[in-house]
Amino acid sequence: MKNLFFLVIASLFISCNISQSPKSEVVTTNAWTAAYAMAAGAKDVRVLTPYEMIHPSEYELRPGDISHLNNAEIVIYAGYEIMMGEIRTGLKIPDEKMLQIQTSYKLEEIEESVMKIAQRLGTEEKARENLAAIQQAMSEAQKSLIEKGFGEESAVVHFFQQSFVSEMGIKTQAVFGPAPPEARQIMEMTRTNATLIIDNAHNPSGGALRETMPDAAYISLLNFPGLYSTQSLVDVIEYNTRQLQSLNIRTVSANSNETN
Repeated sequence: MKNLFFLVIASLFISCNISQSPKSEVVTTNAWTAAYAMAAGAKDVRVLTPYEMIHPSEYELRPGDISHLNNAEIVIYAGYEIMMGEIRTGLKIPDEKMLQIQTSYKLEEIEESVMKIAQRLGTEEKARENLAAIQQAMSEAQKSLIEKGFGEESAVVHFFQQSFVSEMGIKTQAVFGPAPPEARQIMEMTRTNATLIIDNAHNPSGGALRETMPDAAYISLLNFPGLYSTQSLVDVIEYNTRQLQSLNIRTVSANSNETN
């Protein structure tokens, strides 16, 4: 009888703790969707994937994530995450909690996704302020790179870096990845005589091009925040810009001057 009494008390204690557990306003699948949520004005953002993870899309759910997902008011995801299968079929999170966005560094798509989140949260005013800061960072980054001659460069670009490279005004000659390019593709890209090889830090696949295009400058850029002390979209824009600025580029105009 005494044991039964303690079991009843314990069960009441647990049920009280569960009912009083605070809800997360926003749960995000990774640092990129989190950056969008923060840009939209979200507070108390819970990020499931560790910030330092190199391949965030490959993160699989852990037991501790389940309570956050169940208690979330909104779950923001992009759709490429491995965990989405578990969330959809295993946990059966209600559709009204889920919000899918597009993640890229194309300004038009950033604005669309940020405002989509803000409309759900009722934070449109804050979102517009943050979007203005993102647009300014992108504009300043493009200006600094154009001034250094990147507008005269041509690049072979990793599939997941196309949006950023396009916004920076760098001409894309060919696209590779996500998988390593095949021999025929390597040959075709080598013939472009591109001056830049722009790879993706999270799943680099342009290593073979460094051997067939030895005169081209190679760089690996971020799209997910988290590495190298990045957290926001502006952080990534500024980090990628610094990486490009560090290159000793071989511009078309410089080559023309040497020929003359």
